[in-house]
Amino acid sequence: MPLTETAIRRMPDPPKERLIGDERGLYLRCYPSGRRSWLYRTRVGGSWKTRNLGEWPAVSLAEARVKASALSGKVLPESVTFGALLDEWYQRRIEPRYRTTRNIEVYINKAKAWAGNDRLAQLTAARLVSLLAKYAQASPVAANRCLSNWKQALGYAVERGYIDRNPLERTTARAVGGEERSRDRTLTDEEIRALWADTHEHGPLLRFLLLTGLRVSEAQSARLEHLEGDLLHIPQNKSDRPHWVHLPPMTLQLIGNHAGYLFAQRSPTGVQARLKRAAVGWTPHDLRRTFATRVAGLGVSPHVVEKLLNHTLGGVLAVYNRHDYAEERIAATKLWADELARLLSVSTSARGEQ
Repeated sequence: MPLTETAIRRMPDPPKERLIGDERGLYLRCYPSGRRSWLYRTRVGGSWKTRNLGEWPAVSLAEARVKASALSGKVLPESVTFGALLDEWYQRRIEPRYRTTRNIEVYINKAKAWAGNDRLAQLTAARLVSLLAKYAQASPVAANRCLSNWKQALGYAVERGYIDRNPLERTTARAVGGEERSRDRTLTDEEIRALWADTHEHGPLLRFLLLTGLRVSEAQSARLEHLEGDLLHIPQNKSDRPHWVHLPPMTLQLIGNHAGYLFAQRSPTGVQARLKRAAVGWTPHDLRRTFATRVAGLGVSPHVVEKLLNHTLGGVLAVYNRHDYAEERIAATKLWADELARLLSVSTSARGEQ
C-alpha cells in the first residue's frame, strides 16, 4: 500500500534499520533513532543500485515521488496522488500559518477518503465536482468550503510543478453547493429575553457571546489563565491577531471553572446542533452580529465596533491608525451591559456597579 505523510508521522521507530517500500522504486529508510530518509532502488545488471533522495520531512513524500519518478523515467504527475499532495499542502502551507485548523483537516480527510489514491494527472473537474455535489446534498455550505480548500491545494500543486493546470480553477460554488447569501439575522428583544431564561447547559456560553461579541470558538477555547482582572485575552482566534475583551460584572457572572476552561462545551458544532434541535431560528454567529448591531445603535463609533470585533480597519485607517481604543471599547461593553440589563429588567442595584 502506498505511503502517506500521516502514516509516516505515526510510524514507531524500528528496533533495527528497516526499508519500507512505496512505489516506482521509492523506499523510506527508517532508523531506530527516529531518523527517516528516502532511497531510490533499481536493479541493474542483476544487482541493486541505490540513490539517496534526501531526509524526511525536509523532503516530503510528494517530492520524493517526483524524484523517484524522474529517475525511473516516468511522467512527473503520474507519481503524485491527490492524498500525497494534500498532506504536503497542509504541512507546508496550513500548519505553519494557522492556529486553528480543525475545519481544514475535515476537508482534507474527506478528499483523501474519496479520491486520495487518484493521480493528480487523472483528476478532472467532473470527478471532483461530482464528489462535492454529492457532499452538498447534506451540507451545502461545508461543500463550498471544501471546494475552496481543494482549489487552494491544487493551485499549490501547479506552483510546485506537479500538474500544469488546476482542474478546479474555473469551478464556482454554483456548481457545487450553490451561492451563499450573507445573513443579516439579529435577535429581537423577545429572543434575547428567552435566551436569558434558557436553563440549558449551553445558556451561559450563548449569553456570554451576546455580551462580548466573540466567536463561539474563541469563547470555548478561553481559559481562566487568560483572565486578567476584568479583561479576557484571546490567544487563539480566526484572524490570528491578538485580541482582548472587557468583562463587566454581568459578563463575569457567567463564567465558571471547567477543568481550567471558562465553559464546559468544547465543540462549536455541538452548540449549533443544540440550537438547531431547539429551532430557535438563529446561530451563534447571529449573536455576534446582534452584538455589533446593538452596540452601534447605542452610538458607539464604527471604528470602535470594528475593534470590539477584532476586525482590521479599512482604507487609510488600516495603514495609519494603530490606536487600540481601549477606553472606548471598555466604555462600549459597559454601555451594552447596561442596555441588556434594562432590556431584561434587571435593577442596577442587583447587578452592582458596572
